[in-house]
Amino acid sequence: MTHADIITKFLIEYDKANITSSYPSLTDYEIATVLDKAYLSLIAQKVTGTNPRQVAFEGDIKAIEDVRPLIKREKIKVEQNDLYTASNEYTYTIPEDMLYFVDGYVKLLGKSRALDKSAHIGQSVVLMPHSVAQKYRATSTNMPWIKEPILSIEGNRMYILIDQYAYSKTMGTLDFTLIYIHKPKKFIDGDTITKDTQFELTDSMAEELINLAIIMSLEIVESTRLESKTKTSVLES
Repeated sequence: MTHADIITKFLIEYDKANITSSYPSLTDYEIATVLDKAYLSLIAQKVTGTNPRQVAFEGDIKAIEDVRPLIKREKIKVEQNDLYTASNEYTYTIPEDMLYFVDGYVKLLGKSRALDKSAHIGQSVVLMPHSVAQKYRATSTNMPWIKEPILSIEGNRMYILIDQYAYSKTMGTLDFTLIYIHKPKKFIDGDTITKDTQFELTDSMAEELINLAIIMSLEIVESTRLESKTKTSVLES
Protein backbone atom coordinates (compact mmCIF):
# COMPACT_ATOMS: atom_id res chain seq x y z
CA MET A 1 0.00 0.00 0.00
CA THR A 2 1.36 3.42 -0.96
CA HIS A 3 0.81 6.77 0.71
CA ALA A 4 -1.48 7.69 -2.20
CA ASP A 5 -3.69 4.67 -1.42
CA ILE A 6 -3.97 5.77 2.20
CA ILE A 7 -4.85 9.34 1.19
CA THR A 8 -7.56 8.02 -1.18
CA LYS A 9 -9.08 5.78 1.52
CA PHE A 10 -8.89 8.67 3.99
CA LEU A 11 -10.86 10.92 1.61
CA ILE A 12 -13.53 8.26 1.08
CA GLU A 13 -14.16 7.78 4.80
CA TYR A 14 -13.74 11.47 5.58
CA ASP A 15 -16.41 12.39 3.01
CA LYS A 16 -18.91 10.04 4.69
CA ALA A 17 -18.07 11.16 8.21
CA ASN A 18 -18.00 14.91 7.64
CA ILE A 19 -21.62 16.10 7.66
CA THR A 20 -21.03 19.87 7.68
CA SER A 21 -18.74 20.31 4.70
CA SER A 22 -18.44 18.45 1.43
CA TYR A 23 -15.43 16.52 0.15
CA PRO A 24 -12.74 17.66 -0.24
CA SER A 25 -12.75 20.44 2.39
CA LEU A 26 -9.06 19.91 3.16
CA THR A 27 -6.19 20.59 0.78
CA ASP A 28 -3.75 17.81 -0.16
CA TYR A 29 -1.09 19.43 2.00
CA GLU A 30 -3.44 19.65 4.98
CA ILE A 31 -4.43 15.98 4.58
CA ALA A 32 -0.79 14.89 4.47
CA THR A 33 -0.04 17.03 7.52
CA VAL A 34 -2.85 15.42 9.53
CA LEU A 35 -1.74 11.94 8.44
CA ASP A 36 1.82 12.63 9.60
CA LYS A 37 0.55 13.83 12.96
CA ALA A 38 -1.72 10.80 13.34
CA TYR A 39 1.14 8.50 12.26
CA LEU A 40 3.43 9.68 15.07
CA SER A 41 0.57 9.54 17.57
CA LEU A 42 -0.25 5.98 16.57
CA ILE A 43 3.35 4.86 17.01
CA ALA A 44 3.40 6.57 20.42
CA GLN A 45 0.34 4.55 21.45
CA LYS A 46 2.08 1.30 20.59
CA VAL A 47 5.39 2.14 22.24
CA THR A 48 4.46 4.04 25.39
CA GLY A 49 1.45 2.04 26.53
CA THR A 50 -0.95 4.94 26.05
CA ASN A 51 -3.58 2.63 24.59
CA PRO A 52 -6.90 1.09 25.71
CA ARG A 53 -5.18 -2.01 27.13
CA GLN A 54 -2.58 0.10 28.98
CA VAL A 55 0.17 -2.38 28.07
CA ALA A 56 3.71 -1.22 27.36
CA PHE A 57 5.35 -1.98 24.02
CA GLU A 58 7.31 -5.16 24.78
CA GLY A 59 4.45 -6.68 26.78
CA ASP A 60 1.98 -6.48 23.91
CA ILE A 61 2.31 -8.97 21.04
CA LYS A 62 0.09 -6.89 18.76
CA ALA A 63 2.05 -3.71 19.42
CA ILE A 64 5.33 -5.45 18.62
CA GLU A 65 3.95 -6.82 15.36
CA ASP A 66 2.39 -3.47 14.42
CA VAL A 67 5.66 -1.56 14.83
CA ARG A 68 8.10 -4.38 13.92
CA PRO A 69 9.07 -2.98 10.47
CA LEU A 70 10.31 0.19 12.19
CA ILE A 71 12.55 -1.64 14.69
CA LYS A 72 16.20 -1.29 13.74
CA ARG A 73 19.44 -2.72 15.14
CA GLU A 74 22.65 -0.77 14.60
CA LYS A 75 26.19 -1.09 15.92
CA ILE A 76 27.62 2.29 16.92
CA LYS A 77 31.30 3.08 17.28
CA VAL A 78 32.47 4.81 20.43
CA GLU A 79 33.65 8.39 19.93
CA GLN A 80 37.36 8.91 20.42
CA ASN A 81 37.61 12.55 21.39
CA ASP A 82 37.74 14.92 24.34
CA LEU A 83 34.08 14.31 25.23
CA TYR A 84 35.15 11.76 27.85
CA THR A 85 34.52 13.37 31.19
CA ALA A 86 34.88 10.30 33.40
CA SER A 87 37.21 7.31 33.31
CA ASN A 88 34.27 4.88 33.20
CA GLU A 89 32.23 6.71 30.55
CA TYR A 90 31.74 6.03 26.82
CA THR A 91 30.22 8.53 24.39
CA TYR A 92 28.11 7.66 21.33
CA THR A 93 26.25 9.76 18.76
CA ILE A 94 22.52 9.04 18.44
CA PRO A 95 21.48 7.97 14.90
CA GLU A 96 19.61 10.76 13.13
CA ASP A 97 16.70 8.46 12.32
CA MET A 98 16.03 7.32 15.91
CA LEU A 99 12.52 8.00 17.17
CA TYR A 100 12.35 5.83 20.33
CA PHE A 101 15.01 3.93 22.26
CA VAL A 102 14.10 0.26 22.80
CA ASP A 103 17.18 -1.54 24.12
CA GLY A 104 20.92 -1.90 23.68
CA TYR A 105 23.98 -3.79 24.85
CA VAL A 106 27.74 -3.44 24.97
CA LYS A 107 30.36 -6.13 24.59
CA LEU A 108 33.14 -5.72 27.13
CA LEU A 109 36.28 -7.63 27.99
CA GLY A 110 36.16 -8.70 31.61
CA LYS A 111 39.20 -8.61 33.87
CA SER A 112 38.44 -12.20 34.89
CA ARG A 113 37.15 -15.00 32.66
CA ALA A 114 33.51 -16.06 32.88
CA LEU A 115 32.29 -19.60 33.57
CA ASP A 116 32.23 -20.35 29.84
CA LYS A 117 35.99 -19.60 29.72
CA SER A 118 35.35 -16.50 27.63
CA ALA A 119 36.46 -13.09 28.78
CA HIS A 120 34.04 -11.33 26.44
CA ILE A 121 30.85 -10.35 28.22
CA GLY A 122 27.81 -8.83 26.55
CA GLN A 123 25.62 -6.79 28.88
CA SER A 124 22.35 -4.97 28.32
CA VAL A 125 22.31 -1.31 29.28
CA VAL A 126 19.86 0.22 31.75
CA LEU A 127 18.33 3.54 30.71
CA MET A 128 18.38 6.05 33.56
CA PRO A 129 17.57 9.75 33.95
CA HIS A 130 20.50 12.09 33.54
CA SER A 131 20.31 13.22 37.17
CA VAL A 132 20.61 9.62 38.42
CA ALA A 133 23.30 8.52 35.97
CA GLN A 134 25.59 11.36 37.02
CA LYS A 135 25.98 9.76 40.45
CA TYR A 136 27.71 6.76 38.84
CA ARG A 137 30.43 8.74 37.09
CA ALA A 138 33.89 7.88 38.40
CA THR A 139 35.80 10.79 39.92
CA SER A 140 38.76 11.18 42.25
CA THR A 141 36.38 10.84 45.20
CA ASN A 142 33.77 8.47 43.75
CA MET A 143 34.39 4.89 42.55
CA PRO A 144 30.86 3.47 42.13
CA TRP A 145 29.89 -0.17 41.76
CA ILE A 146 27.66 -0.58 38.69
CA LYS A 147 25.79 -3.87 38.36
CA GLU A 148 24.81 -3.27 34.70
CA PRO A 149 26.04 -0.60 32.28
CA ILE A 150 24.05 2.61 32.68
CA LEU A 151 22.82 4.63 29.70
CA SER A 152 21.78 8.27 29.76
CA ILE A 153 20.77 10.48 26.84
CA GLU A 154 21.73 14.13 26.47
CA GLY A 155 21.09 16.10 23.30
CA ASN A 156 22.25 14.06 20.32
CA ARG A 157 24.56 11.81 22.34
CA MET A 158 24.30 8.76 24.56
CA TYR A 159 26.61 8.12 27.51
CA ILE A 160 27.31 4.67 28.92
CA LEU A 161 28.87 4.17 32.35
CA ILE A 162 30.53 0.86 33.25
CA ASP A 163 31.87 -0.70 36.43
CA GLN A 164 35.62 -0.15 36.73
CA TYR A 165 36.02 -3.03 39.19
CA ALA A 166 35.08 -5.60 36.55
CA TYR A 167 36.04 -3.83 33.33
CA SER A 168 38.62 -1.43 32.02
CA LYS A 169 37.97 1.37 29.56
CA THR A 170 40.91 0.22 27.46
CA MET A 171 39.50 -3.32 27.21
CA GLY A 172 36.78 -4.69 24.95
CA THR A 173 35.34 -3.65 21.61
CA LEU A 174 33.68 -0.50 22.96
CA ASP A 175 30.99 -0.89 20.29
CA PHE A 176 27.40 -0.36 21.39
CA THR A 177 24.57 -2.25 19.70
CA LEU A 178 21.49 -0.04 19.73
CA ILE A 179 17.94 -1.31 19.16
CA TYR A 180 15.50 1.47 18.39
CA ILE A 181 12.41 2.50 16.46
CA HIS A 182 13.40 4.64 13.53
CA LYS A 183 11.45 7.60 12.19
CA PRO A 184 8.82 6.55 9.63
CA LYS A 185 8.69 7.87 6.09
CA LYS A 186 6.53 10.97 6.23
CA PHE A 187 3.61 11.89 4.00
CA ILE A 188 5.28 15.27 3.46
CA ASP A 189 8.97 15.52 2.62
CA GLY A 190 9.80 19.21 2.58
CA ASP A 191 7.11 20.66 0.30
CA THR A 192 6.49 17.38 -1.54
CA ILE A 193 3.65 14.98 -0.78
CA THR A 194 5.16 11.48 -0.97
CA LYS A 195 2.30 9.73 -2.75
CA ASP A 196 4.45 7.02 -4.39
CA THR A 197 6.17 6.04 -1.13
CA GLN A 198 5.36 2.59 0.23
CA PHE A 199 3.70 2.60 3.65
CA GLU A 200 6.16 0.85 5.96
CA LEU A 201 3.69 -0.84 8.30
CA THR A 202 0.89 -3.36 7.81
CA ASP A 203 -2.50 -2.78 6.19
CA SER A 204 -4.19 -3.02 9.60
CA MET A 205 -1.97 -0.20 10.86
CA ALA A 206 -2.91 1.81 7.79
CA GLU A 207 -6.59 1.44 8.74
CA GLU A 208 -5.84 2.52 12.33
CA LEU A 209 -3.92 5.50 10.97
CA ILE A 210 -6.83 6.54 8.75
CA ASN A 211 -9.33 6.28 11.63
CA LEU A 212 -7.16 8.42 13.91
CA ALA A 213 -6.51 10.97 11.16
CA ILE A 214 -10.27 11.29 10.53
CA ILE A 215 -10.88 12.04 14.22
CA MET A 216 -8.20 14.73 14.17
CA SER A 217 -9.33 16.25 10.87
CA LEU A 218 -13.01 16.42 11.85
CA GLU A 219 -12.00 18.26 14.99
CA ILE A 220 -10.15 20.82 12.85
CA VAL A 221 -13.08 21.32 10.44
CA GLU A 222 -16.11 21.09 12.70
CA SER A 223 -15.06 22.42 16.08
CA THR A 224 -12.53 24.57 17.87
CA ARG A 225 -13.48 23.40 21.36
CA LEU A 226 -10.43 22.98 23.56
CA GLU A 227 -12.02 20.13 25.51
CA SER A 228 -12.24 17.92 22.44
CA LYS A 229 -8.76 18.87 21.33
CA THR A 230 -7.20 17.85 24.64
CA LYS A 231 -8.71 14.37 24.33
CA THR A 232 -6.54 13.62 21.31
CA SER A 233 -3.42 15.22 22.81
CA VAL A 234 -3.15 12.25 25.20
CA LEU A 235 -2.25 10.08 22.21
CA GLU A 236 0.92 12.08 21.72
CA SER A 237 2.27 11.50 25.24
